[in-house]
Amino acid sequence: MAGTTRRPLRERLLAAIEAVETVDCHSHTLLEREYRAAGGLDLFSFVLANYFAREVDSVGGQAARQAMTHGSDDERWAALKAVLARASNVSYWRHNLVAFRALFGLRAQEVTDRNWRALDRRIRRTTADPAWYRRVTCSRCRLRTQVRNVPWFQDWEPQYFTAILRMEQALAPDDPGIRESLAAQSGLAVTSLPSFKRALAAVTEDYVARGARGIKLAHAYSRTLHSEPVSQAVAGRFFAKALRGKALRPDERKRLQDHIIFFLADLAGDLGIVFQIHTGVQGNWGNVPESDPLLLLPLIHSHRTVRFDLFHAGYPYSRQLGMLAKHSPNVWLNMCWMYVVTMEGSRRALAEWIDLVPGYRLLAFGSDVGLPELIYAHLIMARSCLADVLAGKVERDFLSEAAASGLARMMLHDNAVELYRLD
Repeated sequence: MAGTTRRPLRERLLAAIEAVETVDCHSHTLLEREYRAAGGLDLFSFVLANYFAREVDSVGGQAARQAMTHGSDDERWAALKAVLARASNVSYWRHNLVAFRALFGLRAQEVTDRNWRALDRRIRRTTADPAWYRRVTCSRCRLRTQVRNVPWFQDWEPQYFTAILRMEQALAPDDPGIRESLAAQSGLAVTSLPSFKRALAAVTEDYVARGARGIKLAHAYSRTLHSEPVSQAVAGRFFAKALRGKALRPDERKRLQDHIIFFLADLAGDLGIVFQIHTGVQGNWGNVPESDPLLLLPLIHSHRTVRFDLFHAGYPYSRQLGMLAKHSPNVWLNMCWMYVVTMEGSRRALAEWIDLVPGYRLLAFGSDVGLPELIYAHLIMARSCLADVLAGKVERDFLSEAAASGLARMMLHDNAVELYRLD
C-alpha cells in the first residue's frame, strides 16, 4: 500500500523469531504435578527458585536467605531490598524483572517499596491457578518440547518433556550406595567393574527404550573436564580396592572416573544417542578453569561418531568453544542458560559462532530453569539477543535477511529436532 512504512530490520527479524515453535534444549523445569502440589508461589519463593538466589547468598549470606525463607513478609522484603541495593544490575535479577512484567503485570521499571506487595499478591493468586502451568508452557512459551535432565531412576512427563538421563552417579562407583541402587534398578549384580558397566548399560538402554534421547554429565562442578583413556585392567584394580572398603586416593578416583567417562561415550555411540556435557559457567566458589571445554578434546577426538552437545557456550571460553566446534564436526554448541548469565556475552558468542560454525550445529535456546514462568522470561531475553545479532549480521556482515530468518528457525527448532531425533 502506498505510503506504508516498512518495519525496521530488527523488528522484522524479531517477529520471525517469535513465530518459531521452539525446542528448549536444556530443562530442569518442575514436573506439572510437582508444581501444582506446591500450591503456588510468592515473590520471595519465586526469587529463591532461580539463579538470583546465588546473588542472595553471595551478597547477603545465610542471614538474607534465612530472612527471605522464614521471616515475615516485611522482613523478607527488607532482606531482598538490601541485596538488590548491591546486585540489581546483574542479568540474574533482570531475568526476574522480565517475568514480572510479562506475566504478573509489573509496570514499573523496578520492584520497590511501593509495588512489591501488589506484585506478591498477583504472583500468589496467579500461580495457584491449576491451569497456569500448562497455560504458560503451551500458550506463552509455545514449546515443542523441553529436553529435560532426568535424574537417575526418576520419571518425566512426556507431554512436556523429552528425557536425557543424568549420569554423575556413574562416576562414583566407589560409593556403596551408588552400587546398590544401580544393582537394584538394573536387576544385575554389581561385583566388579565389568558388571558395574553392564548395569549402567542396562539402565541406559531401558531409558532409551522409553524415549530418552541422550545422557548428560555435569562433572565439571566437582572435577576437571579433562579425561584420558584408562585401561579396564587398571581401572578394575581401583574398583576392586573400593569394593574392599578402602578409600581411593584422588588420582586413583580420577583414573577410575576417566575410564567410566570414556565408557559412557562408547555407550552413547553404540546406542546412537546424544552426549550432553556441562562446560563453562559455575556456581559460587566454582573452579572455573576446570570447566574449560578444550579439556574435552581427548574425549571428543577419540569418539568421532558420538554427537556431543556442549553447554552454556563454554562461558567464559566461548571463543575457544567456537573454534573447537569449527574443527570437530561431532560437536553441537548449546546456548542454554547463557542469556540469564550475560546478555552481552551471549550476543558476542552468537556473533562469532555464526561466522565460524555450520549453522546446523548451533542450538540457540535452553532454559535451564526450574519454573515455567522463567522459561518464558528466558525466551524473551534469548529472542532479543538473537534479533540483535542477526540484524547486525545483515547490516554489516553480508548475511541476507532471508538467510538470517532461516538460521533463526534452524537454531531454535530444526537443529534440535535433528540432533535429538525428535518424532
